[in-house]
Amino acid sequence: MPSSVDGMTSRSDRPVARLSSPGAIVATLPSLCGFPPEDSLVLLSLRGERRRIGLTARLDLPPPDAEGGAADLLAERMRLDGAREAVVVVLSDERRPELVQAVGEALAGRAIDVHEALHVADGRWWSYECSSSCCPAEGTPVPPPPTLVEAQRALAGRAVLASRAELVASLAAPTSLAAERAGQALDDAAEQWVGHWAADPDEACVAAVRQARRLLDAVGSGRPVDLAEAAALTVALHDHRVRDEIATWSLRRSDALLSLLEQTARQVVPPFDAPVCTLLAWVAYARGDGSRVNVALDRALETDPAYSLASLLRTAFDGGIAPRQVRRMLTSTRRGLRLSSPG
Repeated sequence: MPSSVDGMTSRSDRPVARLSSPGAIVATLPSLCGFPPEDSLVLLSLRGERRRIGLTARLDLPPPDAEGGAADLLAERMRLDGAREAVVVVLSDERRPELVQAVGEALAGRAIDVHEALHVADGRWWSYECSSSCCPAEGTPVPPPPTLVEAQRALAGRAVLASRAELVASLAAPTSLAAERAGQALDDAAEQWVGHWAADPDEACVAAVRQARRLLDAVGSGRPVDLAEAAALTVALHDHRVRDEIATWSLRRSDALLSLLEQTARQVVPPFDAPVCTLLAWVAYARGDGSRVNVALDRALETDPAYSLASLLRTAFDGGIAPRQVRRMLTSTRRGLRLSSPG
């Protein structure tokens, strides 16, 4: 079997979980995707000599006549992420050797080797390439996820959700009476913001960024965001200077920032929510969290189809622009900003 890979993240400020077997790789997929993938084709980008996991790309299983297109799409995502090798995983009751072959050929055309090709069904995994005794015909049970992987997710306050539908629900706007309360809070926050901004636009932006920093610190220490705070932040994010400044915080404090934005998005309603959902997508994109990118952008563009940053991020994501390019953009953005930001 192939040698182990180092998993979970390319950020240098986190410990690295070593995934020493195909089973450990499969066990980590729910953490990498944010939910247990089903009826899916998943590719993991492996970078460098140490095979660090980069981008995780997931698609619903394509029909046989669309296998070539799906293979090319994901292989191109791997190339743009700088992969030297890739792990290919098919999660389905039905084995799909032709699909795996198509992916392998698409990767080879981009000078990317297949590190491992796996099939997963009913809590067991098989290798598409291994026929030795270490890969029995009845498959091998998927083990529990590595302890370090689970510890990192717990510290970040991010549970593995049951499905993609649950992920969508976790980022949805409030409904019924909660929606009415959110609308009133947003109206109040908008009135306060307009008054402050009309008197001194620069001071209004600086004050909003400072308040957001206090919120970030509070979320980092475990305090939830209340409705008034969520409303005030959401309104302030309509100024692109505030939005862009806060986006750069993901370079150092992405866990707390993602939690702050998710809590905020769950407490606000259209037509105010496009900027906060877009910022959430931007931060998720920089982290390589493609599932959250899609869900957050869907909500932003449903509220405001003309919101330019959301459209730009959708184009970049659909075009396979790598998360590292998004991080470089954030670094460049930070150099040009003058508002108060956390060190």
